[in-house]
Amino acid sequence: NSSLKSSLGRCEADKAVLEAKLAKCEASLAAGGGDAGASGIVAAAGMSGAAEAETKAEGYASVFASDNLQIIEGIGPKIEQLLKDAGIRTWGDLASADLGRLQKILDDAGPRYRMHNPKSWSEQARMAHEGKWEELIHYQKFLDAGREDQGDFETPSKVEKMYIKAMGFAAAKETDLKVIEGIGPKIEQLLKADGINTWADLAKASVERLQGILDKAGEHYRLADPGTWPQQAALAAAGKWGELKAYQDQLKGGK
Repeated sequence: NSSLKSSLGRCEADKAVLEAKLAKCEASLAAGGGDAGASGIVAAAGMSGAAEAETKAEGYASVFASDNLQIIEGIGPKIEQLLKDAGIRTWGDLASADLGRLQKILDDAGPRYRMHNPKSWSEQARMAHEGKWEELIHYQKFLDAGREDQGDFETPSKVEKMYIKAMGFAAAKETDLKVIEGIGPKIEQLLKADGINTWADLAKASVERLQGILDKAGEHYRLADPGTWPQQAALAAAGKWGELKAYQDQLKGGK
């Protein structure tokens, strides 16, 4: 089992490197304005989009067991236990539970639980049960504590937050550059002072620009190697946390 996980990690890391190289080639072709190159990129983008969605779905499915009801927006540990005590133990069970039954479980548990709104729980569970993770993520951004029309679409969904944590990352904020292997608090401050504030900014920055920032900061920072930072940032910005984790496992100090 550990051998399989190790092999999977290496494959994901290799894939991350290849995608980063492909992105560089696409940028180069776009700059050159080649028609053949452009059409090839469009075709490749269509295929990579479908493959990316499938890879993400496999990633979520591998991390979350079907009895993890806490991936549902509005359900925490205590409510999860209430539901399981009532025979609702999996996403499939929750997907088939009607609103009246869910509300009764909450009402019977006392005043603290009656304030919770279970209206969206079955729909969320259906999406998880059917492996429709992108739909679930989008729907959860539309929610707040399980209530519809309350989300801001800016905050990461509950599924994304839990997945990021499961991958060993502490934050889901795009302004936290410290998720990049090789970047600590002081280097993060240097980058932000130069206008690199998000993962997307870092992904677009050239290695030459990054090295220049480090060189200007003094001898202590010149030892840092920013060669992989844009690649790592691109994976973070795209929400490819499994691939980023596998890639970082192959690195040492960002190298």
